[in-house]
Amino acid sequence: MLSQVFALEQGGKPSVGVLTGALEWATCPQPFAPGNGYLANFAALKPTHTGHITPRVGSDGLVRHQPAIICFQGKSYPALGIAAFMQGTSERILTLERGTRWFDPPWALHAPNFALGPIPLEENGDLRVSWRLHPDSFVSISASDVLAGRVPGDLMKNAWVLVGATAFGLNDSIATPYGGASAGLQAHAQIITALIDGRTPYTPRATPAVQAAAALLGVLALVGLSLYRRRFPVYLLPVGALAWAVLLWAGHAFLLLQHALWIGWAAPAVLIFVAGSVMGVVEHAKSRIDRDRLYTHLSSYLPAPVAASLALQPPTSAIKASTKQVSVMFADIRNFSAYCEARPPEEAAAVLHAFFSTAARVVEAHGGVIEAFQGDAIIAVWNGDPTPDTNANDDKGGGVSPAYHAQRALDAAVALLAAMQGVLPDPAPAGLEPLSLGLGVETGPAMAGSFGLASRRTHMVMGRTVTIASRLVEMTAELAHPILVGEGLAGQVGGVGLESMGFFMLDGMRAPHHVYAYPLSPEHATH
Repeated sequence: MLSQVFALEQGGKPSVGVLTGALEWATCPQPFAPGNGYLANFAALKPTHTGHITPRVGSDGLVRHQPAIICFQGKSYPALGIAAFMQGTSERILTLERGTRWFDPPWALHAPNFALGPIPLEENGDLRVSWRLHPDSFVSISASDVLAGRVPGDLMKNAWVLVGATAFGLNDSIATPYGGASAGLQAHAQIITALIDGRTPYTPRATPAVQAAAALLGVLALVGLSLYRRRFPVYLLPVGALAWAVLLWAGHAFLLLQHALWIGWAAPAVLIFVAGSVMGVVEHAKSRIDRDRLYTHLSSYLPAPVAASLALQPPTSAIKASTKQVSVMFADIRNFSAYCEARPPEEAAAVLHAFFSTAARVVEAHGGVIEAFQGDAIIAVWNGDPTPDTNANDDKGGGVSPAYHAQRALDAAVALLAAMQGVLPDPAPAGLEPLSLGLGVETGPAMAGSFGLASRRTHMVMGRTVTIASRLVEMTAELAHPILVGEGLAGQVGGVGLESMGFFMLDGMRAPHHVYAYPLSPEHATH
């Protein structure tokens, strides 16, 4: 068995030697590639059978295909493996047939003596090299051992023997899945072995439909997974796509090893992975938008630091609270209950909305936080402003001065009283007491945190300091001063600008409490 090589590239090669071994075909049919030149055997060798050894090198540099037939000057020349198979089966005639069923090969070479079935071909008429057997599966014998008689006589009896060169420099090295520089003989050994075993791999006609169905099922699976994104993390989308790609690879390997079917998995796997990644990014973006929207709503009902803390913590039924030194401002609209009874709900709601909006702007401008809206009152807290006085000492040893946030709370009370001038109805509707604002401010320890079951919790600030501030508001009408200050805040600001109102037994307190008033100019005084 001798070989010859054709040039398939444009331009071709010089024609050398004598071409032999053409099939008895009247013409060279579709889909076989034409040759532009050849390198053949010398006429003196008088070969009886020949076959071409022209390889096709894939995009990855490996030899994965070989043209089954090459056309040259109207004649058809079979590949070396097919020529050897024809000689081994004493076959002289081949016929080419088109596949008709879904899992038929696109083309197939038939012959009466091919007991193992037809030779499957790809759409372009190529044989696919199986590379199923490791090179160590073949017995390799050195030519020098054969010539020296060192080979057992029965080793090559009833065996297929291929003679070729394996030395570097003989221009017969190819890249295979087993090595980057292997003897070209290995490709023909794999082709012939696959022909003998009836396991030549091929791409069935239904491959595009199978790949499309695999990709569609994968996308549908990802869509189904995304619909349950509340039960599954978003990152499971690309992970699911990767898992589907692995499943496709496993299915491809199974069909190739068990049935010699080359379905292909890379294209649908890449499509599904890209789809999963895109869906994961979209779902992540949606979850971020939803989270930001929820956080925005949450921070409108709770202090922003509390909302941020809750957003990063899992639900819990435990007490989450701490005690710290704070300044508290309690502001209440006096006579509002009677106003609500006499006026339409829409009008009362408008007054309350104006009060809450003004209070929120003033408190935030002075570095405080609206802790709660309680009916027609608000509770504002200062407990974390950095002090500009580096020598100030706080209750924890530096960084935050109670004197600083006490002054900010007092300034906020004055500013809120001024801002509410003209906001509350003035004069009051006939028959009603005028609406006025009462404010109480105090500095001291308080507990702030969340309480209740994980399914329904509330956030509040509580303690003696909050109670004193609320009691001071109740006394504003009695003492005819809209802003009353507790002794704790007065001590922090040094009592400067404050007027002592004396000691009072506040409701719910066990000891008298020194109460101070913040004197106002006539234009800022309220009813």
